[in-house]
This record gives sequence, structure tokens and C-alpha cells, in this order.
Amino acid sequence: MPQHHANSLGDVVARLRRTAVQRAAGLRAGTTGRLRPDDGSSDDRGAGRSGSEELGRTTVDATIRPIGSGRYRRLGWAPGEPHRPRDDLGARPAPDRDRTRRSLLYVAHHTDTHVCDAQSPARLVGGEAFGWVNPGSDSGHRPQETCTTQVLDALVRSTNAVRTSPLSGAAMACCVQTGDNSDNRTVAEVDWWRAVLDGRPVTPNTGLPGRYEGVQRSGWRTVWHPDRPGFDVRQRDGFPFLPGFLDGAVSGFRPAGLEVPWLAVFGNHDQIFQGTFGEGRGLPIHRLERQLVGASRSPVTASALVRAIAVASVLGDAPQTWRAVALRPGVIPVTPDPQARRALPIDEYLADLLADDGGPGPLGHGFTPEHLATNTSWWSRPEGEHVQIIGLDTCHHRAGDDGRIGPVQTAWLEAELQRHHACWQDGDGRWVVGGGTDRLVVIASHHNSRTMQNLGDDPHDPGPATTGGALVELLSRYPNVVCWINGHSHEHRIDAHPHAGHGAGWWEVNTASGIDFGQQGRTLELFDNGDGTLSLVVTVLDHAAPPSVPHRDPAGWTPERLASFSRELAANDDRWFDPMSLLGRREDRNVELPLVAPFAL
Repeated sequence: MPQHHANSLGDVVARLRRTAVQRAAGLRAGTTGRLRPDDGSSDDRGAGRSGSEELGRTTVDATIRPIGSGRYRRLGWAPGEPHRPRDDLGARPAPDRDRTRRSLLYVAHHTDTHVCDAQSPARLVGGEAFGWVNPGSDSGHRPQETCTTQVLDALVRSTNAVRTSPLSGAAMACCVQTGDNSDNRTVAEVDWWRAVLDGRPVTPNTGLPGRYEGVQRSGWRTVWHPDRPGFDVRQRDGFPFLPGFLDGAVSGFRPAGLEVPWLAVFGNHDQIFQGTFGEGRGLPIHRLERQLVGASRSPVTASALVRAIAVASVLGDAPQTWRAVALRPGVIPVTPDPQARRALPIDEYLADLLADDGGPGPLGHGFTPEHLATNTSWWSRPEGEHVQIIGLDTCHHRAGDDGRIGPVQTAWLEAELQRHHACWQDGDGRWVVGGGTDRLVVIASHHNSRTMQNLGDDPHDPGPATTGGALVELLSRYPNVVCWINGHSHEHRIDAHPHAGHGAGWWEVNTASGIDFGQQGRTLELFDNGDGTLSLVVTVLDHAAPPSVPHRDPAGWTPERLASFSRELAANDDRWFDPMSLLGRREDRNVELPLVAPFAL
């Protein structure tokens, strides 16, 4: 659900204007409504580079941007973006710090990969039609959603390529996965996500072996049908005819596997139905999960989805009730697969993370058996001599996509912060001297401070909620906090937060998603500059598929080609929002973020 902001009349007008401008540009260029070329001809600009080995190691070396001005644009190489210093917090590191600094922590950050079973009848793909009401509704279907495992594999490959820091030569300590790791926390999705990270063979398919069954073969003309030439509205706007694309996307492959340890926190899509729907809020849409998860017929149009919601709300969520009324327009047959499409409750999800699947570890990926025994879903662990990483669960476990943390987790967080501080400020601004040992603190969560406004009671941690603003105030009383990394909004954004009552502060680094454009991650390296300051150097990382590949290739639909086309499709998935806006401002991407060292290192 990109950006998670409310819709407005201005948003609608802007989308209509953007679509009209792009369509006019396409008509002038003679491309709108025309099938894309079937080979690697001149329209496949950028496809001449042979593969991931040509990709710049990071976006400092090269970036990937759209080519042309038509409704459907291909992608190509663009200039790199050197690190730009920011001085929001007033820290002034020495000009020659490159000679004196030392690396304290080097990590990668992946978020919102949304590994997706695109064929599940419980996907609510008909919600794609309601984007004029809510721009997040289009997350019910994306044209690139069949390729999430291949994109994650390509992001893993680019992460492996920089597991030694290009800036310092430091080894990468870990890769932090900050939630929405799966799209709907099903058995299959969680297994595919883990298999890609662990390097185990994966077949991203449920239902009928070897064949895609879903909305992109439904006959609903609003949705891109890549293997039906000229059939749908999207192809009228230039989307390509790609025979074999869908079946290739659900074929098995061997991922590279992450070559560094990885840690994980939960996102809202890892917790509740479609990341939003649960008991106690509006229509009982959550009932659709039980009704559809093992179904043999899938509602794929907006009208069919409305009928399914009405059936679940009025007649109940028994699967046999849906079977009795599902033989109507907008419903397609699918091969049932109730076990693979079953949703994992949080205790089973935790147990899965604690299972040893032979990957790079650590066992539990931040969690321990104690978390399973105590029904807690937040953690803390040291990384190196000076840094502590604290992983929060900012999800509401009952209803709503917005975040919060409950009183038990808030009390635990404050105690954990005090454990890593010799002194801090209390709620009244008075300095408190404690018995903690000073360590620099990095916070990791799914939600960012702007999207933690869920005030509903949560049975997982009942009681008054700590929202985003309150959490910023809490963290700002603890001077050893240097960074909070998060996701959820599917966009790059970096905000400075001053510490309370003194001239230092910390940075909030919000990273874009692995499913929407530009399908990127980040690396973050924390330096001691040796002059009383620290620098957090943040670098955007493209996944390791080339920006463009030919529409036809005798090699078939390899994982690399699928990942490349997924990025291209995401760049053109702009019915409700501008994909380029997800890249953020220039100062939200490759930057150096100085801050005052809170204690002598």
C-alpha cells in the first residue's frame, strides 16, 4: 500500500492529468496502443548489457531510470548519485574524516518485499478497482506481483556483491528485513521468503503445478494479460505482449542465498489478513480469509469481490456458502491448495523463524525460544563492540495497517534503552544517571514515525498505545540512539530528530520497497570520525537484474529476466500514484548523515 496517505481531490486530478500527458506523448511518438517489439530491437534500449555483472555495485556508480515520455516507458542506465552530506543536526565532522574514520557497523536493509502468492483466491485482487477512493487499494493487484521471489533473489545477489563495504572494507554484519516479508503470511509465502534468503530451491506456485491461474488470465480487461495480445486496457497503453511470462514466473529456480546473517521484524502483512483487515473495524472483510483460502473459485473483478464480502458478512464465512453462490461473472476457477494458502498465526510464524533451514543464521533471526514461550515479538542483540540493534513489533495484531506499540513493549523498550545508557533524560527533561553501559543504539521496525497512529486496543499487547510521535519523543530522551530504520511507506525518506534538551540528535531512515518501484534496498555504515562526531553513510542498492532485457530471448524466462521485467512493470504501474515519487528526494537516497558522538568511543 504505497505511501499510506489519504486520497484527496488533488490526488485524483493529478493522476488524471499525468495519465493524459503520458498518453498524448505516446500518441505523438506512435507507441500508445501498439504491441511492443518481439525481439531485442532498438526499442529495447538498455538491453545490450548482458546481465547482473554489468550492474554498478551501488547507485553511487549508476542508477536506473525510465526512458522516454510515453504512457509505457522502458528503463535504462542513468548517472550515479554520490553521497551528499546533510547537516540537519548541526554536527560538523572534520573535512579529512575519510582518512581518520573507522567503521563501527555495516548492515544491509531490505523491507516490504511482499513475497506473494498471486494466485490465492484470498488475494482480494478486485480491490484494484477502488484506487480512486483509496490509492492503497491497488495493492490488491500489481502487474508485477508474480515475480516477487525473483526480485528478492536479485536483491539478495546485489547485497552479496557489497557484503564487503566499498567505503571501508568492513564486513557486513547482517541484513535486516523490516517486515511485510510476506504479502499475506501464508505457509507458501513464508516458506518462499525463507527459501530465497537461505538459498534453497523454490517453486513460487500454488494450485495447479506448472501453470499460473489468476487474475492475469481472468478476462478482466482492466488487468494486464501478458499472454493475450492486444486484449486489455493496459496493452492499449503500451504494456507488452510477453507469452510465457506468467508460467515462467511460477516455475522453480535455485536462488543465490544471502551470504550474511539476517534479522527480521514483523510487518502488518505478516500479521493480519491483507495487512489491514481484522475484527472490530468496519465491514467484516477478514471473514473472506476463511471463506476463500481453500476455495476452488476466485473473485477477480470489483463486482465479484463486493459479492464475496456481502456473502461473508450476511450469510457467514463457511467455504461451502461461497461455493453455492460463486458461479457468476467475475469469478474464475482455480485449483484449491488450502494447506499452502493457510495463514500462519504469529506463534507459528515465530516457530518457523526458529527452525534451522541451513541458511546463514543466526538461529531465530533475532528471536529466541523465549519469545515463543512468552508470546513476545520484539528483540535486542549486540552487533560488534559498540552497537546494539533493537527490533520492534510496531504492528496492530487485530485490525488496521497503521502501527503502534503497546504498554508492555514500551516498558521493555525503555528498560532496554536504559541498559545501554549511563545517563538519559526522564519524561520531565531531568538527567538521570543509571547503571547502564554506553552503547550506540539502532532501532529497526516496520512502521515509520508517520504511520504509527493506530489507537485501537491490541490483544497482543493490550492497553494505551505508543504512537509515532510519542515514540520519537521517547527515543529522543536517550542520547545513544543514532538511527531508526524502517519501511511501510514504500518510499525513500530520511528525517532528522534532535535529542531532547541538547544539541545532538538521531536519524530516521525509511527505505523503499522490494515490490513497487524501484525495488531497492539500502546499505548503512556507521563511522566513528575520530573527532567527536559519527557519520551514518546511507546507500541505495538496486537489485542485480539489468534495467532492460529483450522481450524475446531463446534462454526463456530466467529469474534474472523476470526480475528485470518486474522492475519495468513497477515503473509503469502508475494508475493511482506516480512510481517515481517512491524514490524520494535526492537527499533521501545516497547521503552522509553526521551526528554528535554521544560518548567517547
